[in-house]
Amino acid sequence: MATGTRFDGGFAEYALVRARQVYKLPNSVSLKLGALSEPISCIIRGIERADLQPPGFQSILIIGAGIIGNLWSAVLHHMGHRDVTIVEPQKIRIDMNKKIETGYKCYTPEEFRKAIELDGHSWDLAIDCSGNSRAIEEAVHALRFGGTLVMFGVAPPTATIRLSPFDIYKKELKICGSNINPFCMPRAVKLIEAMGERYLSYERLGIKEFQLREYTKGMEMLASSNIAKLMFAINPALDKTTGK
Repeated sequence: MATGTRFDGGFAEYALVRARQVYKLPNSVSLKLGALSEPISCIIRGIERADLQPPGFQSILIIGAGIIGNLWSAVLHHMGHRDVTIVEPQKIRIDMNKKIETGYKCYTPEEFRKAIELDGHSWDLAIDCSGNSRAIEEAVHALRFGGTLVMFGVAPPTATIRLSPFDIYKKELKICGSNINPFCMPRAVKLIEAMGERYLSYERLGIKEFQLREYTKGMEMLASSNIAKLMFAINPALDKTTGK
């Protein structure tokens, strides 16, 4: 039962939640980093669904460099994966991804199509973080024999995609969905502790904090793509008692 999603409380200064849904942060993890535990836990679920192999055994394609695509980049780099490519149409988001300093190659959609059609590039694992139908179709086309597509981004309920059943059969492709984060939160807290500010600082990820009264301003900045994610500082004084 997610507070603020299934019942009210997500934007409250105080909220009562079930004890079994509370996870204690280590002293070394600030509340700022702890606030990323939900998306990180979803990525852990995506890793499970992808059947991710040890570093060096798979080439990986990430579709979309919004906050989720960039968190995927950070997690994969922390795990040791280096053969990773990102596709993103917006330059401002590509620039945000580069701040994570992974060294991953970033393609525009045009460069991505050229890499496939002219250079013959293909990937073992594609992770869609866009929810865009055309991007999903192109990601399937970019998979190698035996490749896997993880549908991680949230597409509109009415969206459709066009795929060739023969290609899926011939190339023995796997297409799987990844929905939220069952039983992943404890591992997310540990992963955040291990990754730390090196990967998860708000400045690197393009996250900006706002007070609740600045709600409209924050949403406008998010809509303009000037930031990747906004966070509301319900009680900024609390973070002064935690570590970095």
